[in-house]
Amino acid sequence: MSIVFGYFIALAVPLLILSFIHTFDFYQTGQFHIVLKCLFWGGVTFAPATFANWTLTHLWPTNQDAIIHFAAPIYEEIFKGLVLLYLVRRAKFTYSVDGAIYGFAVGTGFAVVENYVYIYLNSSTATQIAFQRIFLANLIHAFSSASIGITLGISRLGTPKARWRLPVFGLLLAIGQHMLFNILIGIEGIHPVIFFLPILPGILFIFYIMQRGKKQARGWIKEKLGIENHVTRGEAALVDHLADPEDTLYPVVERFGTETTSQVEKLLYLQARIGIKSKALDGLRGNNTIYKAVKAEINEMRTEMKKVQREIGLYAMLFVRGLFTDEMTSVWEQMQSKIEKLSAVTNSQKGGGLWLSLEERTKSSAKDGRLE
Repeated sequence: MSIVFGYFIALAVPLLILSFIHTFDFYQTGQFHIVLKCLFWGGVTFAPATFANWTLTHLWPTNQDAIIHFAAPIYEEIFKGLVLLYLVRRAKFTYSVDGAIYGFAVGTGFAVVENYVYIYLNSSTATQIAFQRIFLANLIHAFSSASIGITLGISRLGTPKARWRLPVFGLLLAIGQHMLFNILIGIEGIHPVIFFLPILPGILFIFYIMQRGKKQARGWIKEKLGIENHVTRGEAALVDHLADPEDTLYPVVERFGTETTSQVEKLLYLQARIGIKSKALDGLRGNNTIYKAVKAEINEMRTEMKKVQREIGLYAMLFVRGLFTDEMTSVWEQMQSKIEKLSAVTNSQKGGGLWLSLEERTKSSAKDGRLE
């Protein structure tokens, strides 16, 4: 029973942490199916890393500590980094936030497989091993890989020099974190809190990048959403308020219900991704293959955007476009004021609001046969 619980903990907790990290993808640029693939390929990279470890152990059997402390972090981070290097050359990879999430997923996949191996080899203390690893080894694997993913994401849109310097820096940072952790683990009698010293920089780095990425993406969206991408001023203003979608879209829920609101939310996130991808396109002009792929992806999203707009309907789209546009708000307020005055005089539709008044009048006209 202990080993079953150990296996469960060794899988469930890392996945929960990964899910939490994924919530920082504010504009949903990091696609979930790619996160799952990263998790899988992270687990696969455990095999070549284990083979490298086995080979070095047989070549230098008297240097076990040196292999664990210095060699293992190098080839483990390189193998994990190769998956991210492949992804960064794909159109679906957008910027640093994607890199952080995909990197964290790769590191988590590697750590989960490693957890299972350790639990299998130490079945009598399975639960203890699982808890030790999920809060130490798992985090160092995940955050070190995230460092590589972040620097790859930044370099993707940078200068030609930055495109190789930043990933090298990210790899060295990941290796350094990993080496320090392995060295500390090997010291007997050390306080467990000390083990978090190599992990702390990774935690701070990834959360800084997430917040910076959110701010950066918001600027890109403001810059790129407009007539060029077939997005009205009102829609662009609403996208700018996506930081808290529940509050932003409350008037839509109140007026049109949850089904239409979910469609509106889908539209806004789609438009946000179009803005971010359009800005990313500017930094990809030197790479013709990726440039064409990203441009094709943007065109696909524009087509989907028009489809969603049709599904939402003209009436709801007019309402949505007026929510955060000053000129439109002024018009609605004036009309609302006039209707409230009329309601006070006729003693009808008290507090009903502009949209209720319009709806009632439309229904009344239809009943009288004046509206076909």
